[in-house]
Amino acid sequence: MEIKPGIKLVSESVGSGQAVKKGDTVTVRLNGWLNQGDPIQENNVKDIVVGGRLVIPGIEYSLEGMKQGGKRKIKISPHLGYKEAGIKNLIPANAVLIYEIEVLDVKTL
Repeated sequence: MEIKPGIKLVSESVGSGQAVKKGDTVTVRLNGWLNQGDPIQENNVKDIVVGGRLVIPGIEYSLEGMKQGGKRKIKISPHLGYKEAGIKNLIPANAVLIYEIEVLDVKTL
């Protein structure tokens, strides 16, 4: 199932409470891999303001609608990731990314 063109939902555990929306601050745990399985991010816990453009668009769009305790595993097309720029010595140009996102806490507006 596609969340948005370029973001494929691989698996989901829904969680409970209010759905995350733009403007909410969420505490998330991120784990990321290149499509071939090489890890790029492990157990990274961070606060994100949804809509604040603090993470790649593929992650930001995937957060909307999630709930506290929810988990999503997604596949992100390059145009919603790091595009042709990549990240030197970590993410090649035009890489397809796999991310597991877990919402640990939600603070609504």
